[in-house]
Amino acid sequence: MTAYIFRRLLQAIPLVFGILTLVFVILQVAPGDPMAIYMHPSVAPEVLEQMRENYGLDQPVHIQYVRWLKSFLSGDLGTSLTQNRPIAAILAERIPNTLLLSGTSLLLIFAIGIAIGIVQAVRQHSKLDHALTLGALFIYSMPSFWLGLMLILILAYRVHWVEWWPEALKFPPSGMDSVNYDLLSTWGKFTDRLDHLVLPSIALGVSSAASVARYTRSSMLEVIRQDYIRTARAKGLPERTVILKHALKNALLPIITLLGLYLPFLFSGAVLVEVVFAWPGMGRAIYDAIQQRDYPTVMATTFVFAVMVVIANLIADILYAVVDPRIRYERERR
Repeated sequence: MTAYIFRRLLQAIPLVFGILTLVFVILQVAPGDPMAIYMHPSVAPEVLEQMRENYGLDQPVHIQYVRWLKSFLSGDLGTSLTQNRPIAAILAERIPNTLLLSGTSLLLIFAIGIAIGIVQAVRQHSKLDHALTLGALFIYSMPSFWLGLMLILILAYRVHWVEWWPEALKFPPSGMDSVNYDLLSTWGKFTDRLDHLVLPSIALGVSSAASVARYTRSSMLEVIRQDYIRTARAKGLPERTVILKHALKNALLPIITLLGLYLPFLFSGAVLVEVVFAWPGMGRAIYDAIQQRDYPTVMATTFVFAVMVVIANLIADILYAVVDPRIRYERERR
């Protein structure tokens, strides 16, 4: 297994550099000037040329690429053109926020998806099963950014006009903290952060939860037809124990592998969701950097996203090998 992980990491290196190269080329051919934000009648052309020289933008394209590549290899992600700050410091602030949002969404995906899948499997072909199937397909078809806008419209604005609506179900429309966050107690900060986290995590994770529900339903239906489940029922065990202890334990084995597969989708979907909810994460950072033609920031955030996706895929492969010894045996033989 260790040799397999090492080989996968080596295979990921050219993939990451290929992504960096592609992003660099796209930024170079895209219209616009990175120095456009500094162009003003009060700014002398000599100053702009000096800034181009300082950032290396006056060099040929291939030299710029080699310089940025060397800086990445040395651990220097460069300086943001718009914020004039080290990009490493910017990412250090943004990465935890994205991981918090993605981690919360991941918990929602599996908690909601597995629960719905169990209910559908136990009540197969019932009206409840058909209703949940229809609802899951409907939710799965919703784009995360559109769902986020609808959640803001309904649960952050419209509900304030309804007098009987519970105050606990009125959520902030955007941001990560309230204005008075620093003045709150420890518990107050926790609840405030939780309130701001509810809508974006639902928008990011609920469509994937519908997919997990379908996987869980299919896996549970296959397991509950096995002989050992009939034996457990014949022993007189309560149906709740049969389903949750014997059937669910084995049905979750293929579901576990979805953990690593959904992480890349969460990272990519977080870009639009963070923009919609003004969530200060990496997705918002790369969106703003693209809008402002901030080359170094776009390259650095893309690099970090690529590394996260590679790690997530590696986690998926490892989990698949852990839950299925046959796969592990085949990989060890290679």
